[in-house]
Amino acid sequence: MAGMATFLSSILATFLGLGMWMPVGALGLLLAISGPSMLIAWLKLRQRNVGPILDANGWSVNALAKINIPFGSALTKVAALPPGARRQSRDRFAQKRSPWALYLTLLVLVGLAALWRLGHLDPYLPGKFKSEAVFGREVPAKTAPGVK
Repeated sequence: MAGMATFLSSILATFLGLGMWMPVGALGLLLAISGPSMLIAWLKLRQRNVGPILDANGWSVNALAKINIPFGSALTKVAALPPGARRQSRDRFAQKRSPWALYLTLLVLVGLAALWRLGHLDPYLPGKFKSEAVFGREVPAKTAPGVK
């Protein structure tokens, strides 16, 4: 543990000791880590073989599919809609939207209707919309037991 801590602290001290050359050091560290894999990828692409690219994308290709000029241009051509086909604007595989906004709106509306029916919204409503004017004298808040 002590050896690893010493190694990491010496690397950190060296990196922080670069001063204004720290971005160049960061670039060098980036190239030291990803440089070999970029070199291997460049060499594979120079072979003009689409097999490793298809393998990396999950395709199982057992043959060496060489990329020549016509095949490469076919791969990079902009796709066109076949004759007689039509586009669908609705995605059948899209995520279904959650109905919670609808449920919340309905709950608020039912709550407001109950408050209106009980007469609790009467101070805020004009005369013809008060619960007593709409529902008659049968408003539960206005008729208390034993009071006439």
